[in-house]
Amino acid sequence: MAEARGNARLFVLSGPDLARSFPLAERTTIGRSDECDVVLRDRSISRKHALIARQEERWFVQDLGSTNGVTKGGQRGERFELADGDEFRLGDLPLRFRLQAQAGAQDIEFDLSASAQTILSRVPDAEPAAAAPVEPVLEGADEIEIESPDAPLPAAPPGLRPAPPTPRAARHTGLFSGDFEQHPFWMRCLLVAGLIAVGAGVAYGAFLAVQMLREGT
Repeated sequence: MAEARGNARLFVLSGPDLARSFPLAERTTIGRSDECDVVLRDRSISRKHALIARQEERWFVQDLGSTNGVTKGGQRGERFELADGDEFRLGDLPLRFRLQAQAGAQDIEFDLSASAQTILSRVPDAEPAAAAPVEPVLEGADEIEIESPDAPLPAAPPGLRPAPPTPRAARHTGLFSGDFEQHPFWMRCLLVAGLIAVGAGVAYGAFLAVQMLREGT
């Protein structure tokens, strides 16, 4: 049975490309490869998975030798005819084929559960939101004062001894003041190499001292 001519689109019902749709040309290749006309990121999709093509007034989906195949109505096959609203799967990814007779219609379709339940809704023209009323600023309103951190603390109640001030930690500066791992990698390597060189020099100096003492005796 011939289908009415219209603007064909492919809707993704699940997976990483959920709620996306793609226009279909006379011949549209689908897969994960960037060479395909429609690129889908689901792992069950092969690099070049399927072809959707129109022959006169009829549309077909053709398997291109994919690993996980093409399924429609629970049956896997090499080629299926597509009618308006038909659902099929490429690998594990559910898709829907639509023929939009009216060019201005925009359908939003997405999967809400594992059973691939689909919601179809038309998007109305959004009305501009009313601007929130601006409250007038009253002159003479009380201002909020923020005390300076250096302001003196209030006196303690009678009978209570004030707690001694907490001494501030001494601020250390220098190369080793922070976490060693926070320094750049090249600097850490240079420091380690320097420490190794110093240790080797000290050991060699001690060895020479021992040799000199032995020769002196």
